[in-house]
Amino acid sequence: MKPVYVLACLCLWCHVALAQQRLTDSLQRVLTQPIADTTRVLVLDRLARSLMYAQPLVAMQHAQEGLRLAQRAGYPYGETRIQNRIGTIFRLTGNYDRSLDAHLAAIQIAEPTHDIDALARIYNNMGLLYIEKNDWPKAIDYFRKALVFGQQLGNDDLIQTALLNLGYNYLSEKQLDSALNYTQVAYAMAMRMKNADLQTELLNLGNVNKQLQRDQRALTYYRQSIPYGVAMHNNRLLSQTYLEMAQVFRHLNQRDSALYYATQSLHMAQTSRIPLNVGDAAKLLSQLYEPTDPRQALNYQKLAATAKDSLIEAEKIKNFQNIEFNEKLRQEDVQLLEEAHRTRLLLYSLAGGVGVFMLMALLLYRYNRQQHRTNVLLQQQQTETNVQRQKAETALTELTATQAQLIQQEKLASLGELTAGIAHEIQNPLNFVNNFAEVSTELVAELTDELPDAVKAPPTVVAELLADLSQSLQKIHQNGRRASSIVRGMLEHSRASTGDRTHTDLNALCDEYLRLAWHGQRAKDKTVTVALNTDFDPSAGLVNLVGPDVGRVLLNLVNNAFYAVQQRAKQAETYYVPTVWVRTQRQGGQVCIQVRDNGAGMAEPVQAKIFQPFFTTKPAGEGTGLGLSLSYDIITKGHGGTLRVESQVGEGTTFTIVLPG
Repeated sequence: MKPVYVLACLCLWCHVALAQQRLTDSLQRVLTQPIADTTRVLVLDRLARSLMYAQPLVAMQHAQEGLRLAQRAGYPYGETRIQNRIGTIFRLTGNYDRSLDAHLAAIQIAEPTHDIDALARIYNNMGLLYIEKNDWPKAIDYFRKALVFGQQLGNDDLIQTALLNLGYNYLSEKQLDSALNYTQVAYAMAMRMKNADLQTELLNLGNVNKQLQRDQRALTYYRQSIPYGVAMHNNRLLSQTYLEMAQVFRHLNQRDSALYYATQSLHMAQTSRIPLNVGDAAKLLSQLYEPTDPRQALNYQKLAATAKDSLIEAEKIKNFQNIEFNEKLRQEDVQLLEEAHRTRLLLYSLAGGVGVFMLMALLLYRYNRQQHRTNVLLQQQQTETNVQRQKAETALTELTATQAQLIQQEKLASLGELTAGIAHEIQNPLNFVNNFAEVSTELVAELTDELPDAVKAPPTVVAELLADLSQSLQKIHQNGRRASSIVRGMLEHSRASTGDRTHTDLNALCDEYLRLAWHGQRAKDKTVTVALNTDFDPSAGLVNLVGPDVGRVLLNLVNNAFYAVQQRAKQAETYYVPTVWVRTQRQGGQVCIQVRDNGAGMAEPVQAKIFQPFFTTKPAGEGTGLGLSLSYDIITKGHGGTLRVESQVGEGTTFTIVLPG
């Protein structure tokens, strides 16, 4: 059985020759017009395609022109398709090695750009190349690759073509089950796409069933293909179909039907000048007539021999044409090399003359312009330096302003969390003030009642009333000062930092912000239970620092500690007591503040990024990722200290602040 795809290509060339000529003329007219280089590359590719069957040498000339233009324009899309076209032309002219080289070059261009469409078409052409070399396994491998890319693109035409080619390859390798499967899928796709011509698919299905010795089913497919061949005037495939049907009828011992279809095949082959089918049909007729009519058998045998001779002659002509084609290509390559050599020599000569002239001019010009160029260069450098300095100053100003805004926004965010806690703190002293004010009022009233009888009253009664009144007034004074201190702390926390350092009681500062953080947590969740442990070094004393800023850092660290132990408490399966420790210690000329918790801890990769801006381990909406970053800047840049973290997963985390004492 001869390759069906060859017959299809020959038939296509025969019936669309006129249309191709019109297309060729149209494309050549386009090339005479001013168009972009990329468009010209694609037009040259289409022109080469229209000519590659009838005039392969002319087609190759157009393709090589397109290749040079694509390479010069840096146009990989067009270069890939031109290289693929060159590979096809070489295949059609029997230059299989050069065809393979061209296709591989196309793949090297298409792969880096992920040009899947081009790769699918290249692999399909390489499959056809290996069919002609009778290397069926490699052909199947490349058709499979083309199928995969066609499926990625969702290109039904590419998928259907690859499936049909795979079916033909498996048939050639006698793997009939695979051949039938792929061919049936290709036929179903062609039906779904409503292809106008299903002759090839049906003929292949008939051939597969014929090999499977399903004669009646094979005849059904052959008969179904005939109307398509008649409608398309595809006498070549019709001749092949009739020949296959004659062979099936011969196998079924239906001699009359075999004679009829063999005669039809021979007639169409002779009309369309297909020596291959003339020889096969004549040979079959000779075998059919041999038992009953030796004279007819001899005539058909002679006709088959004549057809074979014409095939050999056609092959010789083709080989000669291929040799002539290769020789012309070689001559063109030599001519191009000679022209390139002459061009290089001319360019070298011109470059030498221009170089001598330019050297002389340069020596004269350099002497006169050297000082001017130096001054201009210095001026440019100075201008550039000023511009870069201004940009740096502007960037620094903007960075400083942005940082200040971030700090203030973070303060306001934390202020919202503290409001409830501070309200609770203020409520207690205000309750004392109100209660003791009422008591003092009553004491004053009693004292007023006792004044008329003061002379008679025992001194102890008056003294007790005055003592109670004094004690109440002291309580009012103490709690009023406490409320005032809380409000003042709240205002100091909310306003922008002045950066002014004052001598601040470190232990009192830590205690104040620990309580503020605790009441803030209790205000958000009344069920929070955390054990608070403090270890304040009495020798810590007064430290020169910006109180509100360091307070913010402490507030941030304590809040993080509360969050860590609460998260672990939610997941704890055994007995667990959430605990937070705050410790101060004086170490020579430095003071140290430690905030420790027994939460879940952090892994080393998290610890490495914990002070980076916008990095947070909290869920979305629960953290900004700025708290620890700003805290780090306040301690290191604002106070010249250090802030470090130590953590063990499952054990807890310790933040250590070291400040100059």
